[in-house]
Amino acid sequence: MELIRLLFSAGHPVSRKALSERIGVPDLEGLLESLEQAGFAFDRSLKSIRLLSEPDSLVPQAIMARLETKTIGRTVLVYRETSSTNDLARRAGSAGAAEGMVFFAEHQTAGRGTHGRKWVSPPNQGLWLSVLLRSQLPFDQYPLLVQMGAIAAAAAVERWSEHPVYIKPPNDLTVGGGKLGGFLLETSNTWDFQVLGMGINVKSAPQIEGYPTAALDQFSKHPVPRAVLASELLSHFEDWYLRTPLEFVAPAFTARIPNG
Repeated sequence: MELIRLLFSAGHPVSRKALSERIGVPDLEGLLESLEQAGFAFDRSLKSIRLLSEPDSLVPQAIMARLETKTIGRTVLVYRETSSTNDLARRAGSAGAAEGMVFFAEHQTAGRGTHGRKWVSPPNQGLWLSVLLRSQLPFDQYPLLVQMGAIAAAAAVERWSEHPVYIKPPNDLTVGGGKLGGFLLETSNTWDFQVLGMGINVKSAPQIEGYPTAALDQFSKHPVPRAVLASELLSHFEDWYLRTPLEFVAPAFTARIPNG
């Protein structure tokens, strides 16, 4: 991950010697081969290395290498397929996993929305993720966690969208009149943690009769790199979750509601 971070920030060929010294690994070949198997491509010479491209699929290294967070996303796991990322986070929370662990899936077979609705998450088309939280907020303030997620997602998405991004209470993200994303907080009085699930349509959106949907790529000048969007979302969420006074959350949420 540190190797990828250094090559991301450089944007040009970097000395093998300098890279080895920075990450403390004398022979970089094993690392490079592992990253190539994950989908990264490099231009290598005897003296330097340059990152040419990264995989289209989500890989933890591409997300984590862009993060400077202290808690959220310090551990990132990506699954090719799972029932629901919320299920993964719930099991991790029950096993005592640390706060901030994030689970992504390229495809969910049983994604959930509010009120037991199904969340359609087609393979490789969006960001489907869950964050494990151990908030000390009183139970009646848990809705603020959803609001933080919605605000963070709106800010991350709006950097790429040519249209304004809105929030439709209680937990929908909209752009161009269609649903772009949604949020689901799962809790229990027997848990000492919370699970915040988020879903954002990036490459395409499911077609649902009588229910307008939207995908971010429809409103962006260029295809949106999902790993970049994922890291931006997690960074924004940590800012709201750990650094922003609670009294600022509800007004920021309301400001994203049309005529709010």
